[in-house]
Amino acid sequence: MSAAFYMTCFTSLILLLMSFYIITRKKKVLLHYSFLMIIIAIFILSIAIMMQDIFGTTLRRYMFWENMGYFGAAFAPVSLIILGKAYAQPERGLSKKSLLLFIIPIVTIIMLWTNDFHHLFFVQYPESVDKGIQSARLGVYFYVHALYSYVCLLTGFVYLSYFAVRNSGIWSAQAILIIAGSVIPTVVNVCYTLNLPGFNTYSTPVAFTATVFLYLLGMFRFRLLKVTPIALQTVINRISDSFVVVDADLNVIDYNKPFVDGFHFFTALRKGENLYTILSGQGSPFDAGQIRGLILDTFKKNIIITKDIEITVDGDKRYYTVEFTPIYLRGRVIGVILLFKDITQHIKDMEKIQENQAILLEKERLASLGQMIGGIAHNLKTPIMSLAGGIDQLQWLAKEYAASIGDPDVNTDDHKEIAAEMQQWLGKMKTHLAYMSDIISTVKDQATKFNNPEREWFTLDELLKRVKILMNHEIVRNKCVYKQNVLVRSGLRIEGDINSMVQILDNLIANAIQAYGHKGGEIVLKVTSDQNKLTISVSDFATGIDERVKDKLFKEMVTTKGKHGTGLGLYMSYSTIKGKFRGNMWFESKPGKGTRFYIQLPIQESKMAAEAGRYA
Repeated sequence: MSAAFYMTCFTSLILLLMSFYIITRKKKVLLHYSFLMIIIAIFILSIAIMMQDIFGTTLRRYMFWENMGYFGAAFAPVSLIILGKAYAQPERGLSKKSLLLFIIPIVTIIMLWTNDFHHLFFVQYPESVDKGIQSARLGVYFYVHALYSYVCLLTGFVYLSYFAVRNSGIWSAQAILIIAGSVIPTVVNVCYTLNLPGFNTYSTPVAFTATVFLYLLGMFRFRLLKVTPIALQTVINRISDSFVVVDADLNVIDYNKPFVDGFHFFTALRKGENLYTILSGQGSPFDAGQIRGLILDTFKKNIIITKDIEITVDGDKRYYTVEFTPIYLRGRVIGVILLFKDITQHIKDMEKIQENQAILLEKERLASLGQMIGGIAHNLKTPIMSLAGGIDQLQWLAKEYAASIGDPDVNTDDHKEIAAEMQQWLGKMKTHLAYMSDIISTVKDQATKFNNPEREWFTLDELLKRVKILMNHEIVRNKCVYKQNVLVRSGLRIEGDINSMVQILDNLIANAIQAYGHKGGEIVLKVTSDQNKLTISVSDFATGIDERVKDKLFKEMVTTKGKHGTGLGLYMSYSTIKGKFRGNMWFESKPGKGTRFYIQLPIQESKMAAEAGRYA
């Protein structure tokens, strides 16, 4: 027996060990099955060649083992394509179209075993065993089989090599092993087909032995069969966020497909190109200096930096949150990942929500004002009638005074008495005018300054005064008793929009009135402070809130008023307290005992004291 024979025996042993290892693995994927398929094909070829050497003493036996060897030789190239696909795209599995690759190998086997009827594979068999298969005259189909095999080998080689280089770099151990393991059998098969000296039937299994060995080394040493590193590029290309990786010189190391698709205007984008140069190019919407500065800060400070940026592309504004994440190697920053999260739709949605919220709040405000107009008109009747009566009295006193002029019976004391009465009525009229002025100012502010974007300071006393003016008629009309329990300084100043807060408290008091169902009851507004927080509560002692409504009260537009309610009041009040006042709002309710709503606002004692001193 020759050295090549023993080498093939060694090859078969390695193949058996390799097969055993893959078969005993618990979690197998397409990559493992593909690898097992190519091992089985090579093992069949190796065994057939050895059996041909041992038992092929007659031409009939020789050709029998030759044909048996083609079970391996015909399927090995196709197995290499399947292995390449499994390596490049492990998540896709084996498609039905891939099964078409096995048609030619199957036809090859059929053509071999039926060659005596058509002679399309071998026109003439070898003259003798000693001269070997090289002395046979080959038929037309042999060249079809050979061409197909080489195309499969080349395709599998390209698949494996391309994705190995793409995933881990051309000089990585994984890429080198795959390229070498794919090239060796291809070269050897070409040489054997051309009948070059030194290449015989043992060359093919020996060459594939080298392939198996290299793949084996890759599997154990460099985790060739691990799906995670193999599928890395596929996974990152499926990430919706765009990213680009740069080194300390701002040279592009890597990027994913969404980055290319999202920023298509970067025509000069290539690995190795300078990112600052690319961002500074014509047509780039980015501030190259800003991006460069943030990258350098990431290198310098060794921290993750997040920045929101706005760009304009084709006339449309886009918004991104960019994360600058340092990459460490042995404690040193060697690169930075720029992750671009497209938040354009989120920004647009938020703007739409805010716009809709403003519209809903405006509707609720106008509806509330409409309900209070009747009460305001009633509140104005009393001072107007009083003013009318005062004017009548002043007119009568004026006539009396005019008639007394020159009357000898009217003395100085009488003149003083008439003047005192006039002063008395003027004082009463002044009080009524001030009350009317307060009502008009309050209504005017609620109607015209509700959406004032500026943050201002207002006093607690002013807030409670406006609330009482606007709600007094509704309270009296519904036979309710309104009490205020203020346990803080009345001059305490609060930061925010007073009109929004008036609207919220009016809404809570209106809800408390509604809870009594026109039967009347007590409503208590209490103000306390604790640890830089101001708490305002509005309580009623009616029936409480339905358990089915409690969980939805601040989350949805729900109402317990039927057709008379919209559900906007509490929903928008909660949003306003959280958004405009940076405060909190909650409630407590017990069936049959009533409900208490709380509003908690942040206050600053230093500012509060200073403001109180200024306005004392």
